[in-house]
Amino acid sequence: MTSIEIRCGLCGSPSQQQTAPAADSRQAPDLDTRPGEPLRSTIRSWMQVCPECGYASSDISSIHEEASDFVATEAYQRQRFDSATPELARPFLCHALILEHVKQYADAGWTALHAAWACDDANDDANARKARELAIEYWKHGKRHGQSFGDLPEEFALVTDVLRRAGRFEDALIACTEGIATEDLNPVIEHVLLFEKTLVQRRDTKRHSLAEVPGL
Repeated sequence: MTSIEIRCGLCGSPSQQQTAPAADSRQAPDLDTRPGEPLRSTIRSWMQVCPECGYASSDISSIHEEASDFVATEAYQRQRFDSATPELARPFLCHALILEHVKQYADAGWTALHAAWACDDANDDANARKARELAIEYWKHGKRHGQSFGDLPEEFALVTDVLRRAGRFEDALIACTEGIATEDLNPVIEHVLLFEKTLVQRRDTKRHSLAEVPGL
């Protein structure tokens, strides 16, 4: 990791922010798309936070014009300082709030999922589960507004894994079954969904990677 100076696009304050060298995923990704190493370990550089106003984004040098007043709200600042949430997860959850505020629900869901990964790294299962459930709610809200968060078969596979890891096995089985029934299903996604079905039936909430899927 290295540091660079960034000027906040909201309050104008300069700060040192972490950056990571370009990295690829040399290992298979998790079933929820989290990349393998070495890219996996760069998660600490995925979000920048202004230490002055608390604005959190992947790049704090600019901000959506409709979000400029939102960062100062009680809801945002409460999430910013929520000591019950792992420190690494807070910027992701803060940014998810911003994305929700500007009605970018699909992206908010992805950002909440990244917060879940940060909670996983902190071995905080309870908050990881909450972040995954939040991701699902954002995605559902986005779908109601015509926003997709992936191609349809991949959406079923992703939702199945996120629900499974959140311990919502009945909902995960429904999503998995609907995905398997999709017409012209990609063979890779079919193998993933069949593997997910086995994991759900075992009531398995653990992390699994694409390398474990039989037939791939």
